[in-house]
Amino acid sequence: MAALLPADQFARYNSALFDARDAIGIPRGFGAFFGRRETGASTIFSPDANALDIDIQYGNQRLAAMIHRGQSARALGGQKDTQEERFTSISRKFPLVEETGSIGSDQLVNRLAGEAQYSTATRQQRMRDLAMNVYLENVRKIGRRFEELAAQSILTGKMTAIDGTTNDDLTYDFLRRSTHRLTAAAAWSNPATSILGDLSAACKLINADGYVKADGVLLGDADFEAITKNTEILNQADNRRFELIEVSLANPVPPRFAHLVEAGWNARGRLRLSNGGYELWMFTNDAVYTTAAGTAKQYMPDETAIVFFSGARCDRYFGPPDILPLTASKVAWFREVFGFDMSAPPMPMPANGNNVINSAMFYTDAYESGKGKVVTIRNQSAPIFATTMADAFVSIDTTP
Repeated sequence: MAALLPADQFARYNSALFDARDAIGIPRGFGAFFGRRETGASTIFSPDANALDIDIQYGNQRLAAMIHRGQSARALGGQKDTQEERFTSISRKFPLVEETGSIGSDQLVNRLAGEAQYSTATRQQRMRDLAMNVYLENVRKIGRRFEELAAQSILTGKMTAIDGTTNDDLTYDFLRRSTHRLTAAAAWSNPATSILGDLSAACKLINADGYVKADGVLLGDADFEAITKNTEILNQADNRRFELIEVSLANPVPPRFAHLVEAGWNARGRLRLSNGGYELWMFTNDAVYTTAAGTAKQYMPDETAIVFFSGARCDRYFGPPDILPLTASKVAWFREVFGFDMSAPPMPMPANGNNVINSAMFYTDAYESGKGKVVTIRNQSAPIFATTMADAFVSIDTTP
């Protein structure tokens, strides 16, 4: 019997590492509404200012007065003088999002996941590999927070600076009218309810208050299924007064919605309303995140529908970090230790589509502790997602 050979790098084979984080990516569905130049929206970076002022000026659709010649218009019709520069200003400090990850000296002498047996990697090489993994995971977490904050703004017209707060000083209210928060007469899951009536009412509000025509609706999967089973909708479809048209080569998604499809929204078809002649493209999104309690939660909830105008202006702002100013020596130290530049770090591949997320939105630094035995990489961001054209959105509570 032949003697067993000792294990060496030729007698073993290491398959490529599977890292589930590479498949998770960063959701961008709600974030795709913000910073679109074609709508006049802006992406503002403010690294040296701690507060933001957002000015919102309402308009109206009043008619000019008709008067008798030679007489005062004010005495006849009671028409008010035109007054400009009446606006509401929202002033708030920027929020702060922070993620950290530490690397200990003891990790640098052990084989890393995916590293070949009997590897000759140095401690510095392992330090750089670990640092890149920590940094990319921090960016993924912050990117998911971006999406959750953007979803808050689209769904409610508000965005909180701290989870679960009821303090107005910690809430960014973009002044969506209270009338733009509708409640369905009955749950959409009830086939007998008038879903068409709810959608038509939302479209009319956007037309009256936002001065634009609604052309889209965001839905949870349950609400989309309710639409396909609704008695009124099915009856109208049979009578040819209503159309539910699926996406196909003959009926492609219009270019004005391309950014939503690219960002992960599923185009489910076109809904043509007989009341008012409105035409709404329907979109669903099944992306989820994990709460602090460890449960999965959808960004697009089943109990809310959002009727919207695709050209609505939605701005995004990124404020300063909460760290001391970086010195040239600190920047050089970071590059030497971790192998990449903190001012222009790499981004996870799934994050770059449609410029919804880019490296300028993040601040990266690091610091030592434990008498030189631990180094911590820190990532910060200070985002505000503002639905500036507030009345181009209407929310409908579909489960009253």
